[in-house]
Amino acid sequence: MTTSVTRFLLAALLMVVAATAVRAQPTTARFRGIVEWAEADRIQIRRPGGSTLTLRMNPRTRVFAVTEAALRNIKPESYVSVLAASGPEPRRAKAVTLYSPSERGFEAGAQPWDTDPGATLTAGWVADLKGGRPLRLTLGYGGGQSSFEIPAGTPVTAIAPGEKALLEPGAAVTLFAQSGPDGALSVGTIAAGRQGAVPSF
Repeated sequence: MTTSVTRFLLAALLMVVAATAVRAQPTTARFRGIVEWAEADRIQIRRPGGSTLTLRMNPRTRVFAVTEAALRNIKPESYVSVLAASGPEPRRAKAVTLYSPSERGFEAGAQPWDTDPGATLTAGWVADLKGGRPLRLTLGYGGGQSSFEIPAGTPVTAIAPGEKALLEPGAAVTLFAQSGPDGALSVGTIAAGRQGAVPSF
């Protein structure tokens, strides 16, 4: 076998292996809606457009309770995420979430978010907090910082560990799901609103 043929076959093999690896990597997607029903291993939600979606749950699926909170709950030691519109800093907040101590570190940093075109979700520890109208908030994360202004009336929620009993019909949820090699969706994390609260991310 000539050297050129050997190189060609090796390159082809590497391409096949790489393609297989890409297909095997799960992708994460977020789905928002209202619970229609939930069983031990499945959940169906009605999405904002009116369509329904059924996803699998497993013993490792985590459920978090989302409750209403207030801007006064933000303290210097808080871990917070801010959903904001695009633009220069300080960016205008559209929603704020406070995290329980066990969930500090969730999605730390700034990243594009899929709620609106140009939206970002930034999570980090409170580095600076200035009262007033609007409130001024700076978050620190992994060597970086981002600043926001939070107008009065901005939706504020708090998130903490919950249980599957929260997945009752009518509850607002955000599902973080992964698609496996077979294309089926399996839910890894669920943020479920309690007493009418709506997850902000």
